[in-house]
Amino acid sequence: MRHRGSAEKLVLALAAVSCCACFESTTILRVRSDGSGTLQQRTIVKQAALAQLRTFAALGGGRATLDPLSEDQARQLATSLGAGVTYVSSTPIANADGQGREANYAFTDVSQLRVSEQPQAPGGVTVRTQGLSTDSPAITLSLTHEPGGNAVLHILVPPPAIFAGADQSGGINPAVFEQLQGLKAMLAGAHLLLAMEPQGRLVRTSSPYVDGQRVTLLEVDLDRVLGDEAFLDRLRAAKTLDEVRAVTKDAPGLKINLDPEITVEFTGQPPPAAVAWRIRASQRLKAVTR
Repeated sequence: MRHRGSAEKLVLALAAVSCCACFESTTILRVRSDGSGTLQQRTIVKQAALAQLRTFAALGGGRATLDPLSEDQARQLATSLGAGVTYVSSTPIANADGQGREANYAFTDVSQLRVSEQPQAPGGVTVRTQGLSTDSPAITLSLTHEPGGNAVLHILVPPPAIFAGADQSGGINPAVFEQLQGLKAMLAGAHLLLAMEPQGRLVRTSSPYVDGQRVTLLEVDLDRVLGDEAFLDRLRAAKTLDEVRAVTKDAPGLKINLDPEITVEFTGQPPPAAVAWRIRASQRLKAVTR
């Protein structure tokens, strides 16, 4: 059952972007060694996708007017992110690609945080088909400490509700691929990034995707993924977790860790410069007075 969930996460990673119809979504989680931290979410809806989303909303009985710039929506999201999460600020975005908002949140306890793999659909749009859905299970987190004092963040990604393969063996659900291919034109430009940055020196992580202090948990560039027919054919034919791993390793436009848990170990955050100066001054004074 463990390997089935891992393969399904790959399907959800691809499906998540398509459900939100051409989003550029970036979520950066910054965690301190005491479990507090900040969450930054930046979402841009492509201009062409706004009309598509309005159509989905109307067909589903929702609102036909969508406002990805809504500060109220950004404020309301804080309550769904978990206990102790507060809205800090947000800035509207408008450029040639689309419209959106960058919002910042603060939290006191990372174990209370609930982060979705995909952005919230504006206007309350709900899409549910055999393979695709705007609903996404929440990523949960916990923090432990090593005997030496290092903090270890445990990032748990639950298996999605969809089944992978006819026999649940860990392969790929062909229905998802059929729908992705059918929506290919509408999905142009969709990009999803979920990353974590420890507020302290990064010691090690189980994720293979590291750039400086940033640990990438998931990244999907759907144009590159759907544009590689050979890759899609190999992925569609994958029947086991090992086959999925082999196909997705170094795949263009795709960074995904198929393990059910990702760990990030880091040291405590260094004190601010002013505090560090006082500490050094105090140490020098003690040395002189001895």
